[in-house]
Amino acid sequence: MNALSPALLIAGHSIRLVLREHIVALLAVMFGMLVLISAWLGWQATFTVNRIYLDAAAFLQATGKPVPTNPVLDISPLSLMRNMSVYVSLIGALAAIVIGNRLITLDRKAGVLPLIGVRPLDSTAYARGKMTALAVLILALGTVAAVVSVLVYTVLPAISVTASQWLQLAGFFGLSTLYLAIHGLIGMTAGAMARSESVGVLVPVSLWLALTFILPQLTGNLNPTAAINPIAALAAPPDTAFFRAMGQILGSVSLADAYKFGSANLLDLTPAGIASPALLPPLGVLVLAAMVLLGVTWRALTAMNMAQGEFDA
Repeated sequence: MNALSPALLIAGHSIRLVLREHIVALLAVMFGMLVLISAWLGWQATFTVNRIYLDAAAFLQATGKPVPTNPVLDISPLSLMRNMSVYVSLIGALAAIVIGNRLITLDRKAGVLPLIGVRPLDSTAYARGKMTALAVLILALGTVAAVVSVLVYTVLPAISVTASQWLQLAGFFGLSTLYLAIHGLIGMTAGAMARSESVGVLVPVSLWLALTFILPQLTGNLNPTAAINPIAALAAPPDTAFFRAMGQILGSVSLADAYKFGSANLLDLTPAGIASPALLPPLGVLVLAAMVLLGVTWRALTAMNMAQGEFDA
């Protein structure tokens, strides 16, 4: 316990410091509100389809014509969360990048690194503290989204979720939290390695844009708007040698594609006959990316110059 105390002190102080940041609070509140709106919009769309069916069924019965089955019965209640993957990929990932980045840049701007460096601490205590703080904050972000979604399912009328579907929903938020953690590690690594604060923000945001919009265009012939659409993004790519090769090669490093297919499978959104073309399964791509980034982030944190607190001029 004594060996962990410095790391825990650093983690606790870092969490308190980041939570005071207005931009972090704003992104977190926005993300929670979008989760709520996503579930409500999904339910409203389902409710509208059901009302149209009931009116059409009454008309068909009155005219003596056969009544088809209600299309709502063929839709999984998990599809109410179909827009959640969009918000996780956009606002959630951006919030994770900002959190990871601020955990390091706040210390560098304040010039507190030399004060930590002169203390008789293990060289890895700072890294363990910062990564613990990131894990707590990202887990809190994912938990907020999960709690809001569960409350929506329990409050909205005419929504029945089976035990297996609850497990799928838990798996979806576990996958989403892993996706957020990957972006948090990217932001933290950039904050530790960048020579200036602006570069420390620009690099992870640029990488996020490339992963979210550029790679899906190469693997699935998707324009930027379709790349974040949970339905359109699952359309089969053109059956050409180029897109088959890109799907297998770049699909194995395209985090957005992996999250898209993984979340679609868990939310019962995957069309029949559609599967990820990547060489690795979606979960394997994200787990491998997280493991690699853990190593890279650890190396970046432990290699920081504790004798120099501020960014280079």
